[in-house]
This record gives sequence, structure tokens and C-alpha cells, in this order.
Amino acid sequence: MTVFKYIEDKDVFQKFYSRMLARRLVHSNSSSDDAETSMISKLKEACGFEYTNKLQRMFQDMQISKDLNKDFREHLEGVEYTKAVDSTFSILGTGFWPLTAPSTDFNPPPEIAAEIERFIRFYKHKHDGRKLTWLWHLCKGEIKAGYCKASKTPYTFQVSIYQMAILLLFNEKDTYSYEDMLSATQLSKEVLDQALAVILKAKVLIMSGTAGEKPGTGKSFKLNYDFKSKKIRVNLNLGGVKEAKQEEAETNKTIEEDRKLVLQSAIV
Repeated sequence: MTVFKYIEDKDVFQKFYSRMLARRLVHSNSSSDDAETSMISKLKEACGFEYTNKLQRMFQDMQISKDLNKDFREHLEGVEYTKAVDSTFSILGTGFWPLTAPSTDFNPPPEIAAEIERFIRFYKHKHDGRKLTWLWHLCKGEIKAGYCKASKTPYTFQVSIYQMAILLLFNEKDTYSYEDMLSATQLSKEVLDQALAVILKAKVLIMSGTAGEKPGTGKSFKLNYDFKSKKIRVNLNLGGVKEAKQEEAETNKTIEEDRKLVLQSAIV
């Protein structure tokens, strides 16, 4: 907090801190909830309630989501439903979280879509009139790959929801064309290419053509049955530099807009 006192643009710090905190909370990779709440308390003491109001609401949303997931699991047990997917949902209040809607259409895999429909029915029964907007680009999961010849133990791939949709296609057949992937997932070419890039680099899938070529029209993809990794858990959900730059640009734009409003209020 000593360093914080010397920061001139405290509004800039708040915006970037808010985005980073949101990512940590959504992806459950914060090192300590106590440390996070302690930091927010110190910021509140230094800058006031308004400065930290949204940060506190984000923490409240996560606690509400934990309780909601518990109720959802109990609901499914009550209807004697055998879950095929182990899911967790986060309900984030519009206006408090510095998150933007996905930039692409998306058709989730049937297994995921069925689970989502069950949750929507459950949620609307509890909160009639509320609308849910799905932030697909923040969704992630794990899938087990038991097809690899080199390992007796199935690999666990940690993937984004877009990568999951791509890989689950191969439960139906061993080879898919680029065009079929676009049609099945409904992803934009840019997002599909980004999701495929890490999968291809890890050699989970093999693309037709010569080395160094990029995914695109006319290409086909097949499962690599000879996939090898030193780790049983393989992380394929690696955010790109482009995504980080886009997020930074959005944050800077928000800062400029907020400052304009303050200036206009001062002039009036």
C-alpha cells in the first residue's frame, strides 16, 4: 500500500486491478481469498467505498454462485438424475464485472448443451424474469483422452470450451475438415484458428498439408493416436498475446470513457 499512495492515476489502477481480480475469481486461481479481501479493505480505507464497491460485489457474486451450485446439485439428486458432466456455474452481476460478451457465435457440444438447459430451467424457476448471457470465452473444462497408444493411463486435457467443442467432435469420427468444424461449432474463423493453434502445436491433432501451414479452408484434421506427453494432465487452455492486448485496449477505452463523464459533470 506504500507504493499505491504514490500512484497518480488511481482510476487506471482500479480498472486493471478489477479485470485481473475478475479473471482470478472466475478461473479459481487466486492464491488466497483472505489476501484478496484484505487488499480490497486497504483500498477502501485509502480511497473510499465507491472505489471498491464493484470489487466487493464480485466477491459476493462468487459466494452466491457457490450456494447456487450446491442447490443445483441437490436438485439433480432429488430428481434422480445421473450426471454425465460435472459442472460449475458462476452467476456474475451485470454492471459489476469488467467482462465483455464473446465476439463469436458458438454452438456448445450436445453434452454441455444438455447440462446448460437443465441449469437454465433450474435458475429460471428460482429467479423468474432474469436473463442469462453466456460468457463462453471464459468457460473451461477437462476431458479425458483414452485413445493414445503411448499411455496406459488416459491423458487429461485442460481446455477452453471452444477447444472442448473441437475435440469432442472426434468422438464421432477420426477426421474432420475445417469447413465441418466451422459448421459444427459455429465459431468465427479467427476464434477457431486460435483454439486450433494450441491443439496443433501440442500435436493432439494432426493437420493435412506441409509443416508451417496455418489452419484454413481445405485443411483436414485427424486424431494423433501416437500423442505423447511427460505429464498426464496437459494444459491446452493457453491464452494468447492477442487476447491480452485486446483486453488491455478495452480497459484503456473504459478509462477514457469514465474520465469523459467526470469531466462533463465538472463542466456542467
